[in-house]
Amino acid sequence: MRHAKWTGCAVAVLLIATMAGGERAQARTLFTLTGHGWGHGVGLSQWGADGYAQHGWGYRRILAHYYTGTGLGTLRPGAHERVLMLSRAGDVHVTVAGAAVAAAGGGRTRRIGAGGYRIEPGPKSGMLRLWSAQRKRVIWSGISRHLLLSPRGGPLRLGERVNGFRRSRWRGDFRIARRNGRLDLVDVVGIERYTAGVTTCEVPSSWPVAALRAQAVAVRSYARATRHPGASFDAYPDTRSQGYCPVGKTTARATAAARDTRRRIVTYRGSVATTFYSASSGGRTASPFAAWGGAHVPYLVSVRDRYDGAGGANPNHTWKPMRYRPAGLANALGLDRPVTSLDHAIAGRSQRVLALTAHTAGGTTRFKGTTVFARLGLRSNYFRFLQVSLSAPATVHRGRSFTLRGRLWPKPDSRWRLEIKRAGEGWQPAGVPIHLGRLGRFSVGRSPVHDIAYRVHRKGAFSPVVRVDVVP
Repeated sequence: MRHAKWTGCAVAVLLIATMAGGERAQARTLFTLTGHGWGHGVGLSQWGADGYAQHGWGYRRILAHYYTGTGLGTLRPGAHERVLMLSRAGDVHVTVAGAAVAAAGGGRTRRIGAGGYRIEPGPKSGMLRLWSAQRKRVIWSGISRHLLLSPRGGPLRLGERVNGFRRSRWRGDFRIARRNGRLDLVDVVGIERYTAGVTTCEVPSSWPVAALRAQAVAVRSYARATRHPGASFDAYPDTRSQGYCPVGKTTARATAAARDTRRRIVTYRGSVATTFYSASSGGRTASPFAAWGGAHVPYLVSVRDRYDGAGGANPNHTWKPMRYRPAGLANALGLDRPVTSLDHAIAGRSQRVLALTAHTAGGTTRFKGTTVFARLGLRSNYFRFLQVSLSAPATVHRGRSFTLRGRLWPKPDSRWRLEIKRAGEGWQPAGVPIHLGRLGRFSVGRSPVHDIAYRVHRKGAFSPVVRVDVVP
């Protein structure tokens, strides 16, 4: 379903104070929220990549579509990623499967056997010590600066919960160091194993091979583009960077996707590209400016994402509409008076909401699109509000005419219809066309002979219902 192309201007909502014949008036408004996508929408859409792969696209073509003007390059051998797994004030617990080599700052090393170990702050500032669960004592004290555990008999296991996984095994070496009064445990892992772990966490491994390969290259490229050589770690194991899964969760198909694209990265003019990606674009990707107010990046421009729906499998391509009454919407936005009307500022090609202006009886408040996204708990800032107002007399004498009035704002270019409902019947078309004026207003003359209810309707959106009682 395409969005209507809406424009905005600051015009107060139409409220009818009196009706023809002097009858008491009723005026009601609903705001219907519709939207698309999940996440910031910049770069590759994961569901879109799935859709393109279903239509026969290879991973190179998928990447070229989402990252405009880019090519593929090759990393040098031996690249690693440093992932901050834990940062805590107390100690950390590690289980060695077979054996490991423990190396302290200054070049001292020691071989340790299978079993559980606790690394804790030493008695002196900056020092660490290693405690053995089997021996029930400290086996190495006076460790300066850091301790590096390199497994020799299988992956190391962490006792603490990381990224939702408890007592999980992780590839790579563990580096434990004191920083700002805390213990940091960093997983120093080869880039291909890291790529397989992230690809597993980020997308279903049942997806087509081309989609998994595109994801693997995007993961590897993003990791290299965002590393921090001067810091103690490069990435977090969660959505602050990229979701990273342990050994037991890493699938064979994700591992194969990493292996089949080994050392491949997306490049732009000789440099590795920052390959942002998100779950779903909603049908059009976003520029960094439209998504979060970021600077222009030539290879991260908005493009049409025709297969983001993934053949109907993507549950977030189009959201189920949500409806707000004026007071409820005000409460959600943090306003103290009911909202009377809304205006959108839209990023042209990206179609994201840059700003939303809310009008109330107390004045006007302007919100950033990302603020609305956060306050309402939305899935992206690719959304629209449609205000639908309807006014009619509460009662009318039989045979007397009145004017049903309403407003649709921002003015949509899609068709709406007037519907009626009599007692004991369902909703039916009134058979009267709705003609919207420049500001989205409409009026329809009616002469009911029985009690009747009115609404205007379009697929997925309704006006409030107004009921007119007919009296002798």
